[in-house]
Amino acid sequence: MAADSHADRVRWDAIAAAYAATIGGHADSFYRRLAPFLAEEIGDVTGKRIWDLGCGHGWLAGLLNDNGAAVDGVDGSAALIETARRNHPDVGFEVRDLAAEVPVEDSAYDAVVCHMVLMDLPVLDPIITAVAKALRPGGRFVFTILHPAFYNQAPSPSDSPPPWSRTVTGYREPAQWWVESFGGHQHYHRPLEDYVEVLSRHGLLVRRLVEPPTLPRHARSDDQWSAYERWFATIPTMLAVSAVVPDRTGTD
Repeated sequence: MAADSHADRVRWDAIAAAYAATIGGHADSFYRRLAPFLAEEIGDVTGKRIWDLGCGHGWLAGLLNDNGAAVDGVDGSAALIETARRNHPDVGFEVRDLAAEVPVEDSAYDAVVCHMVLMDLPVLDPIITAVAKALRPGGRFVFTILHPAFYNQAPSPSDSPPPWSRTVTGYREPAQWWVESFGGHQHYHRPLEDYVEVLSRHGLLVRRLVEPPTLPRHARSDDQWSAYERWFATIPTMLAVSAVVPDRTGTD
């Protein structure tokens, strides 16, 4: 897996500019799906210490910092971290291979966020080991992934007549897919149970799992949605999960 991880990091360096130009900010459709869940699970971030794992070019770390959190960001791409440091000088960033051991202090953070990252890693145990070590008792781990049941499963074309559908042709078997987004990168498909199992192995308990409706790429009012967009929203393409390190009494 180490070879896969190295190749992935090299690839993310190559497409860093295209990724940074496309992803992030309040208008981003994935962030619009994440934001309500993040607010519900972490609440007011003022004064909280937050670790942004897979921070990319630092846009989410920057937003959390602007809202009063003390944020550290980590990513495997040196090119993305270079952009993050340039754009968000008040945030601490470092380059680490997230598919290998990630050093962190014990109980250092109130929350860990990992937005749209885990499905791009060839192995999960190293990063979840780091999360379990980093979180204080009762601390929240909030992560999002592309929905393993429906992402990369072909929907009806938007110009086809209703009824529309999304065809699921495979799910349970882990797979490695080449995804063309941002210039191309590897995606590591796993069934949902694999994510729950790795959390459980490291003592993290799932608090909530939500499937936000898929939003149009550009924000607009509900009455401006097409009939196809309304249907498309009913089949989620993103999954958001909150897990917790139990406190010393075994409750959160």
